[in-house]
Amino acid sequence: MAYTCRGSNLLVSAFSQLRKTRQAIASLPTTGGGHEKQATSRFLATGASRGVAHHFTTGAFPSRAAAGDGGSANGPALLIEQMTTKIREGLGAELVDVVDNSGNARHISIKVVSQAFEGKSAINRQRLVYKCIWEEMQTDQVHAVQAIDTKTPDEAK
Repeated sequence: MAYTCRGSNLLVSAFSQLRKTRQAIASLPTTGGGHEKQATSRFLATGASRGVAHHFTTGAFPSRAAAGDGGSANGPALLIEQMTTKIREGLGAELVDVVDNSGNARHISIKVVSQAFEGKSAINRQRLVYKCIWEEMQTDQVHAVQAIDTKTPDEAK
């Protein structure tokens, strides 16, 4: 019995990528001494992702600094403050509480009290909140919103 898969091209592409990855690893220098950048460049030329290239050339996974938040210790705190401000301004909220559940702002919980939620279903309330932080959700800065608690001022009393 033969099975077909709509993602068969993806599977072929994955095996092709694996072959290229193995070839790139075999060509990496075996000595240390600053060759990581050159090896990473050659590895990326094979089509590997930056994280995979970093891991195989340095033996470590990329840090948040390499991922693009500037490496600042204040990065997560600034991100939380930015999201809080966007939600407060976007919804005219009386209360906005964005909680960093992971320590690096990758997983957050949000509590919002706003008159804008009046007459809206729970899902539409959440959509309004997501609309405010859409840019952050499209990058690798925030991975997941674990909970959104939305209330009108009357419900919050």
